[in-house]
This record gives sequence, structure tokens and C-alpha cells, in this order.
Amino acid sequence: MVIIDPCQRLNTIQNQLLPGMIKNAHEVEPSGIKNIRSAIEKNLPELEKNCYELAARCEKKWPECGEEIELCNEKRIKQIFQDTREKLDNIWKKIEKQKEVMENL
Repeated sequence: MVIIDPCQRLNTIQNQLLPGMIKNAHEVEPSGIKNIRSAIEKNLPELEKNCYELAARCEKKWPECGEEIELCNEKRIKQIFQDTREKLDNIWKKIEKQKEVMENL
């Protein structure tokens, strides 16, 4: 079993997982928005909570980590997750409008 240090896990969340969520939200068909939206809304708060825990472990072990990995800083965690939620909300609003237009044709 491979064990990844908390800083590397935060880096992966920041650079792969969160952008992947946004990409998937962009690519979802209007008919599938409900499923992906509920999945993301269910998992995003737990992911954010885990990031705070990882950041605390990371900072304890490597205090300078916050300079290299943005999510090793509690303020940045809050900001990145807030930005992610705003991007997702904008995407979902756009998809909902498209869905309404399609239904009214």
C-alpha cells in the first residue's frame, strides 16, 4: 500500500480533483445535472473538512509547506472551496437556463 503525505494529497486535491469537478460539471448533459450536482454538493463539504485536517498535519510536519502548496493554508482552503462553489453554481445556472430553453422549444 502506498502512503501519500498530507501535503501531496492536498496538492492532488488542488490540482486534479477540484478542477476535475468543474470540468465534469461543464460536460454534463442537462438531463444529468441533478445527479452530478447532488453528488458534488454531498461530497464537497466533506472534502473541505478533510483538507483542513490534512493542512494541520502538513503544517505540523512541514511548516513551510503553505508557501508551495496553496491548500496547506487554512485561509486558502476556504477561498479555493468558495471559488469552486461559485464556479459550480454559475455552471449549474447556465445549464438550467439551457434546459429551460430546450424545454420551451
